[in-house]
Amino acid sequence: MKNIYLRSTYSIKNISLKLFLCLTPLIASGFYKNGIKLYINNLVGIYGLLKPILFVIIGFIIGSLVNVIYSKINKSSDSILDIVSSSFHPLYGIIIASVISINTNIILFIIITFTALLISKFIKETKYNVMAFTALLIILIINLIGEFSFLNVYESSRTLNLNTLDYLLGMGSGGVSTSNILLLLISLIFLLREDYYKKEIPLYSIIIFSFLIIIYSIYNNEVGLILENIFSYGTLFSFIFIATDPLSSSYTKKGKITFGILVGSITFGLYLIEPSLAALGAILIVSLLYKFIDFILLQKA
Repeated sequence: MKNIYLRSTYSIKNISLKLFLCLTPLIASGFYKNGIKLYINNLVGIYGLLKPILFVIIGFIIGSLVNVIYSKINKSSDSILDIVSSSFHPLYGIIIASVISINTNIILFIIITFTALLISKFIKETKYNVMAFTALLIILIINLIGEFSFLNVYESSRTLNLNTLDYLLGMGSGGVSTSNILLLLISLIFLLREDYYKKEIPLYSIIIFSFLIIIYSIYNNEVGLILENIFSYGTLFSFIFIATDPLSSSYTKKGKITFGILVGSITFGLYLIEPSLAALGAILIVSLLYKFIDFILLQKA
């Protein structure tokens, strides 16, 4: 897959591998928080213990299978390894698995993720953020058939009073692999050094969203909720790993800055309505506009 937005010497395979390496500690942390810890406390069985890892493995398999099916339809003669690494879809599957709630039904996850990723393969030119769209669809369907929550069975049975260190160590609520803020910041620092990574997008998203949350919380005398509002619901994870999708975000310097500012601002607006949908919804909305953003800014250059 050739794309003008991959403006580096790295291939899709190399970029996916580096991003996966950044995700690995977060996946391990999510496995402990949403699997091992629950199993140790006799809150889940073997299936509950393995569920966080199953999501990630299945997400990768779905993305790989989508690439294989697409290549077979197009009668590609490439090797299986080349086919699997021919697009970001295996990585998309992993990231979608990381950002959804641990309470998600695994069959529902498989059906929606496979369908959404397969359809996206047949869209000639990516025009929206596939990860944000798929994760949003999963959350919305869960809301329609039941009550959605990011809290695992341990968290939902207790009243948690978390401090800064607790959030840094991943004790806040969020997706399967999104709540460890310290590991997220380490991943971001690593990614900021990579030339393929659109660093302006997460930096401006985080700054704008955090600033607005702080002002809002002070105005409403809710200073004690600032950390929860910023660090919960997988918001920072979404800014770092989903908003920066190479194929559905701005690629010009000013475009990436504008993209990040819009994502942060719209996330705040949606957060006031429905926190669990805020970051994903904002990313999806702005991804629909990225071509227009770059076009306008290029015209003004």
